[in-house]
Order: sequence, then C-alpha cells, then structure tokens
Amino acid sequence: MKHGGRGIQKINSECKRAGLPVPEFKYDFSGFYLEFKLSNYIVPEETSVKTSVKIVEAIKSNDWITIPELAEIIGVTTRSIERNIQNLQQEGKLIRVGPDKGGHWKVIGG
Repeated sequence: MKHGGRGIQKINSECKRAGLPVPEFKYDFSGFYLEFKLSNYIVPEETSVKTSVKIVEAIKSNDWITIPELAEIIGVTTRSIERNIQNLQQEGKLIRVGPDKGGHWKVIGG
C-alpha cells in the first residue's frame, strides 16, 4: 500500500507565503533532510515593535476589530498579528473581553 502526503507541498507553500526561500530537500546515506536557507532573510527587531504599535492604535479606533481585519490594515499575516497580540497580552498591554467570537479588545494603560 502506498502512503503519501502533502507535507512537502505544505512546507513549500508556507515558506512562499512567509516570503522565505523554499528549502532544499536532500536524501543521502544518512536519510532525508531539509536545508532551510535563511541567509538573506533578516528580521528587523523594530518591525515587531512597529506592528504592535499599529495593532494598539487600530484597536483604540475599533475595539471590535478582528485579527483578519488587523492583518489587512497593517499589511502582515494573521499569524504575525496573533503573535504580536500574544506578546501584548503577556506584557499586560491588551486583554480580550468575552469569547473569541463576539468579544472585543481592551487596551490597558494606553
């Protein structure tokens, strides 16, 4: 019985979506492995700060805003918004009031 998946397609797709080069898939005597090439990809430290500030400002304007709406307004992925919101929550700067669907955001001290 042949077993196949879509793992390689998913990896390539996610790398492209994130703006990263697709990895090299290699196989030798020791087995199968992936080689990710990130040498040209530099994550500026201040990008996260700027994104967080943009998130807070957008939420101040509309505390019922959704993560997809934030991603579209700010121009980043929903995953980036989720990561930044998680950091803002851990820092005590943002809380979620109510459930994921139907709730809203509350900016703390800002």
